Amino acid sequence: MKKILKKLTNFINTLAIVGLSISYLSPYVNPQDFWIISFFGLTYTFWLSVNIFLLLLWIFSLKKRGIYNALILIFGLQFIARNIQFNTNEKTVSDISVCSFNTHVQQTYNGDNTSEAIDQYLTNQKYDIALLVEWLNNKGNINKIVFPHQQFINTQEDNPKSEYGIKLVSKYPILNYKRIEYDHSTNNLAVIFDVDIEGQIIRFVGVHLQSNSVSPKDYQTLIHSDLNEEYKTYALAFIHRLKKQSQLRTVQTQTILETIDDSPYPVIILGDFNDTPQSYTYQQLLKGRRDAFIEQGSGWGATYLKPLPFLRIDYILHDEELICTHYQSSSSIKSDHRLVEASFNISK
Repeated sequence: MKKILKKLTNFINTLAIVGLSISYLSPYVNPQDFWIISFFGLTYTFWLSVNIFLLLLWIFSLKKRGIYNALILIFGLQFIARNIQFNTNEKTVSDISVCSFNTHVQQTYNGDNTSEAIDQYLTNQKYDIALLVEWLNNKGNINKIVFPHQQFINTQEDNPKSEYGIKLVSKYPILNYKRIEYDHSTNNLAVIFDVDIEGQIIRFVGVHLQSNSVSPKDYQTLIHSDLNEEYKTYALAFIHRLKKQSQLRTVQTQTILETIDDSPYPVIILGDFNDTPQSYTYQQLLKGRRDAFIEQGSGWGATYLKPLPFLRIDYILHDEELICTHYQSSSSIKSDHRLVEASFNISK
C-alpha cells in the first residue's frame, strides 16, 4: 500500500511541476501556433497553488523531493510578481489619475442599475480620466460638469443605434478618437483616445478583448456532471471555444499593436484584456511598457470576481516615459470585475 501511495504522490508531484513549467512558456508561444500551451497559462494559478501546497507538504514530511517544487517556484518568481506585489502603495501628488472599470452593463441584466453609484464614485475619487467598459449608454449618465469631455463608442459600427460599448470620460479635452478595426465580427472593441492634458497629449487605448464566454452554467456542468458521453461532448466543445477565443484575442492584440505602433504620443493601454498575466496577449501588449500593478500595486492582483476571485484580467499598462506613482483596485461598485486605478507623473 505504501508503494502505491508513494507512486501516486510522485506522479502528482511530477504532473504539478510539468504543468507549472509549461505555463511558464505560455507568454512566449502564440496560441495560433500551439494553443494548448495557452491553456496552461490560463490555469497558471492552479499549478502554482498545487506546487506551493506540495512544497509545504514535503517540508512538514521532511521529504527531500520538495527541492524540485522549490526550484520550479524560484525559477518562476518573475511570473509570481505579475500576480502579487508588496509595494507600499502610498498615494502621492500626481499629474493625472485614471481608472478602468468593466461595469458589467451597470448590472441592468441583473435587475439593477449601478450608473448612479459609478457616477458618484468617479466624482468622489477625483479621477481625471475614466474608461467604462461594457457600458449601456442609454441606461446611465456621467456628470458632465465634473467630466465635461465624454465620448461613447458602440461595438457595432454598422448599427449607430446600438447602446453597448466603451465610454471615456475626461476632465481634459479629447482631441480625437478612432475605433480600431478588426478583420472579424465581434462584440468586443478597442478605441484610441488622444487627450490633451495641459499641453501634453496622451494616447489612451481603451480595450475590451475577446471574452472566453465562460458562464456560471459552464462551471457547474464541468464540475458536477457525470463522466459520460454527454459530458465528454460538452467538455470538448468548451475547450474548442477557449481555443477559438484565445486565438481571436491574439489577432485583436496584433491589430492593436500595429495601429498604435510609432505613436507620436505616450501611450496608456487600459481595460479588460480577458486574459491573465501568463498569456501571450499580455506579454505582447507589455513589450516596451510597464504594468502599473507591478510598479505600485500591493497584495494579490486579482480583478475578476467570478466564480472565484483569483484571475487578474484588467490592466493599466503605460509607456516608460510616464512615471506611475500609485495603483490600487476596488470592488466598491457591484460588478463581476474590480475597478483598477493608477496615477502618473508626466515628463514634459
